Amino acid sequence: MKRILLAAALAGCVALSGCIVAPVHGRPYAGPVVWAPVAPPPLRVETPPPPPHRDYLWIPGYWHWETNQHRWVDGHWEAPREHQHWEPHRWDRDEGGRWRLREGYWRRD
Repeated sequence: MKRILLAAALAGCVALSGCIVAPVHGRPYAGPVVWAPVAPPPLRVETPPPPPHRDYLWIPGYWHWETNQHRWVDGHWEAPREHQHWEPHRWDRDEGGRWRLREGYWRRD
């Protein structure tokens, strides 16, 4: 029984690993708010690989707060979206000294 449950859990993880949360109609994704007690490290310098298509846009990497530490999320190429431009991820500091991640999203022009 344990093997069946483990296999089912593994299959679920594999199925969800390709899941992408994207904004609807160019509005920002209103997912959970990500707070961190410390500022993220400086952005990493990324050398993008060649684009899969000449019109693709490089979406730069960013720091995400996870399990009490900042974890780097690599940049990636995305196809352009008509009448939209990419608003990058950013961290803002609040009055209490905490840091809030503003997720990147596609904004309508």
